[in-house]
Amino acid sequence: MTEHLTMNTVIHAAFRRDIARFDAALASFPDGSQARADQLVVAWDFFEEQLHDHHDFEEEYFWPALRQTDADLTSLAALDGEHQAMRDALDVASREVRALRTTPTSTQAGAARTAVAQFSTVLLDHLAHEERDLEPITAAYQDAPSMKAALKQVKRAHFSSMGNLVEWLRDGADASDVAGMHQQVPAPVAFAFAKVAGGRYRREIAPTWRVG
Repeated sequence: MTEHLTMNTVIHAAFRRDIARFDAALASFPDGSQARADQLVVAWDFFEEQLHDHHDFEEEYFWPALRQTDADLTSLAALDGEHQAMRDALDVASREVRALRTTPTSTQAGAARTAVAQFSTVLLDHLAHEERDLEPITAAYQDAPSMKAALKQVKRAHFSSMGNLVEWLRDGADASDVAGMHQQVPAPVAFAFAKVAGGRYRREIAPTWRVG
C-alpha cells in the first residue's frame, strides 16, 4: 500500500499498471488477430496521451510554480532531461506497437514487447527518481499559492477528459491509489465525472484488460 501525498504518485501508479498490462498482452498476443491488434493500439494511444499530458503539465504548470517558491530544485535539470529520453524511447515503442495494425503477428508483438520493455526501463527509472527527489518537495509546497494556481490550471485543462481520467486511475487501482485520488477529486465528484463522461475509457480501453 502506497501513501499518496499528491495526485502525482496516483498517476504514476496507473502508468506502472498499464506497462505491466501491455507486457502481458504482447507476450500472449494471438498470432494473426487483427481484432486484438486494433484493441491494443487503441489502448496504447490512450496510454501515450495520458503520459504526454502528465509530463507536459509538469513542465508547463507545476515546475514553473515550484520555481516561484524557495524550494531546493537542484533535481529538476536531471528530471527534465529524463523527460526527453522518455519521449525518445516512447516514440520507438509507439512505432512498434502501432505496427501491429498492419502486421498483426506474434513476431511483431515480440518486437513491440521488446521496445515497450526498453521504454519501460526509462519510464520507471524516471518515476522512481522523481518520487525520491521531487515528490517530497512537491508535497511540502502543494499549499503554496503558485502550486494551488497550477493545480487549478491543470484541472481546467483536464476538465473535458476528467471522466476518462478518473476511470483510468481507478481501473485496477488498490485502495490506497483510490484514496489518493479522492484527496484531490472527492469521491462524489469522481463518481459523477466517471458516470457522465467516462464512456470512452469504459468502451474502448477497459475491455482490453478484461481479455483472458
